[in-house]
Amino acid sequence: MNRRRTGVVALAAVCIVLLAVLPGRAQQARSLGAVLLNGDFEGPFYIYGSGQVAQSWVPYDLNPTSSPQFLRSTLHKHQGVASQQIWGDNSPWYAGILQTTALTSAGSASIQAGKKYTVHVWVYSIYGGIGSAVQNDKIRKRIGVHPAGGANPKSTDIVWAPWHGQDKEWVQINALVEAKSDRLTIFVEGENVKSGGQDQLYIDDIWIEEEGAAPPTATPTATRLPTATPMPTATPAIAVVQTVPVGRQPQGVAVLYGLNRFFVANSGEDTITSLDGFLNWRKTQLPSGGDRPTSLAADPDQCRLYVVNTASNSMSVFNSCSNRHIDEVALPEGAAPGAVAVLTSTNTIYVANTALNSVTLINGDTLAAIKTMQVGPVPGQIAVNPRTNRVYLTFRGYPADNAGGIAIIDGVTQTVVKTINLSYNDQVPAPAPYGVAVNSVTDRIYVATTSGKLVVLDGSTDSVIATLSPPVVSGLDAVAVNPRTNNVFVCSATGNVVYVYDADEGRWALTLGVGAGLFRGIAVNPLTNQVVVSNTGEDSVSIIRDFGEYQPFRAWLPDIRR
Repeated sequence: MNRRRTGVVALAAVCIVLLAVLPGRAQQARSLGAVLLNGDFEGPFYIYGSGQVAQSWVPYDLNPTSSPQFLRSTLHKHQGVASQQIWGDNSPWYAGILQTTALTSAGSASIQAGKKYTVHVWVYSIYGGIGSAVQNDKIRKRIGVHPAGGANPKSTDIVWAPWHGQDKEWVQINALVEAKSDRLTIFVEGENVKSGGQDQLYIDDIWIEEEGAAPPTATPTATRLPTATPMPTATPAIAVVQTVPVGRQPQGVAVLYGLNRFFVANSGEDTITSLDGFLNWRKTQLPSGGDRPTSLAADPDQCRLYVVNTASNSMSVFNSCSNRHIDEVALPEGAAPGAVAVLTSTNTIYVANTALNSVTLINGDTLAAIKTMQVGPVPGQIAVNPRTNRVYLTFRGYPADNAGGIAIIDGVTQTVVKTINLSYNDQVPAPAPYGVAVNSVTDRIYVATTSGKLVVLDGSTDSVIATLSPPVVSGLDAVAVNPRTNNVFVCSATGNVVYVYDADEGRWALTLGVGAGLFRGIAVNPLTNQVVVSNTGEDSVSIIRDFGEYQPFRAWLPDIRR
């Protein structure tokens, strides 16, 4: 799908002299600096596990038994001050980084289907650690391009350059591809089959040229040549790519962006599942600290995870970076808390007390209650916009089939500034609202109602601008929006599907099948464009790839601090 993209910053440090694997000058061509971000690795890096990955790039790990570390390196670089390092200590590894090209700021594609492009990269490897003898063909490196923008490094549609095995020598590798859509995905990977100790790979200076230099015709150190694959027909990029078992009756989902760590509240067994990884998920089960955890919220600024326990009227507090339980906060007696959100701009936690028709505000520094405010009957879910200091809370009301609305709270004054009623008797007839999500970039708010409407609000005026029916008549449940792609993911309350609404194009784009469940949780990581949906009836979560494009949009995302 073509879509507008804003805020694309061209980190264009493009080389104009191209060197092949063997010395010599390559053919000149038009460079496309705007479509590949941070290709010189001189931009920021974000925290990934115990290491760092260059912003705009996404790591992947293809070795099921051992994982390398990704680091920002200033020790070995082709030029500039930094490069991307991948290394392992006495263990084999097979890993890389990927990026899908962006659109230009004007919204038109710089990559055009049918045209040929050459992608270049400089790589350097050290087998056996610094000071060891040169040992070629121990660490193999290559570059690949998916001609239709697919982001699965295992895809047979990727056009790979031959493997290169030079040790302790900077080598340029080139890959030539004919584009099949308005996006390409670039993969750079290394494979260390047998460890020699501290084995290292350095990646630097990646750039794209239209009708550029052809790949090297001879590769003396190549150890294997992939079988040529025919150019693929572009396939839909938005898809359910994985189902991952978690605990019993999973409900709420939250995400810690920089670590790509998702948290799932397992209401049927009083645990939290922590999911780490990218393709191969690593699971950690944590005691929830209370009875029947149903909702949770992550604060990347403070490395905090807040979990509300509906049956024990409490909120558990975790260090979300270390997965460590640190405190327990009592909530009003009989509150039956059902939702939680944190407004990071004020470090205030909002807890919806379903049985008391109220919301409790908690100071994130002291974990002391600030105040409790009355809202509408039967509060549902909460979403926040830290850019405008607005908090949006749904309430289902009585009777549930013809009542309910949205309470809008000013996060600075901590008062309800507006209530939008949604009964059939009101101006906007969309009763029983439940899920709510905010796109902080566009200042649009999306409210999913069990009466079968997606209500869209303009945050600048706090007014309803659209009421949408899903492709199939059904009640709606949880909702999430990806600010990077402007896709809205809406869970059906009466079927095991997730509807995808393309807010750029103003249309329903896809219907995705997921596991069974009601009153789900859903969360999006804009850094990796992964969406996680809980399947309460199958004790699992579904992993959705959004648009196959892994481009961080960090202008509004908080930094991770340990």
